[in-house]
Amino acid sequence: METSAEHSGPARRRGRWRTGAQSRERILEAARSCFAQRGYDRATVREIAGAAGVDPAMVHYFFGSKSRLFVTAMEFPLNPLDEIAEALDADPEELGGRIVRRFVESWDASPGAGPLAALLRSPGDVRSETMFSEYIRREIAAHLIPAISGEDPELRAELIGSHLMGLALSRYVLGLEPLASATPETLASWIGPVIQYYLAGTTP
Repeated sequence: METSAEHSGPARRRGRWRTGAQSRERILEAARSCFAQRGYDRATVREIAGAAGVDPAMVHYFFGSKSRLFVTAMEFPLNPLDEIAEALDADPEELGGRIVRRFVESWDASPGAGPLAALLRSPGDVRSETMFSEYIRREIAAHLIPAISGEDPELRAELIGSHLMGLALSRYVLGLEPLASATPETLASWIGPVIQYYLAGTTP
């Protein structure tokens, strides 16, 4: 009796762990497919949960939000929103350079930039480019608006997002040299002032 209980307890725990791990992987697979097919904006947590065969509450349990699900599914090395939040704590006059540095450092930490880069490398795949641009606009650019002191904050945030998107495509997908080999500090020195102008420069 005692031996049976000792064996059955751990077995049930392993079974529960496997079920949770498998559900998490199904969610990630469904998320990659839904984001690629429908874009970041149109893909919903409910739709992804349905494709994975789980309750939407399980998606929130594992990932917390659609943004964090996207970051995990695309295998970002770090969450760009966390990096942006940390950058916003910098001296306002140094914010542009810090945003660029943190953005580049987070991507550099992931060789090949994960599934997102693979999708973006697909010839003529407009959907993957749309997915990425929607994520940049919806999550990164929108979270920069409170830090913008100039007029037209929405436009300025879009300009920042588009600049960062162009940097990511050129460096990690197209591999344009010498941009692809430049250090984060070098890129921050060149691009940081441009981002800083978007943040606080005089409207043309």
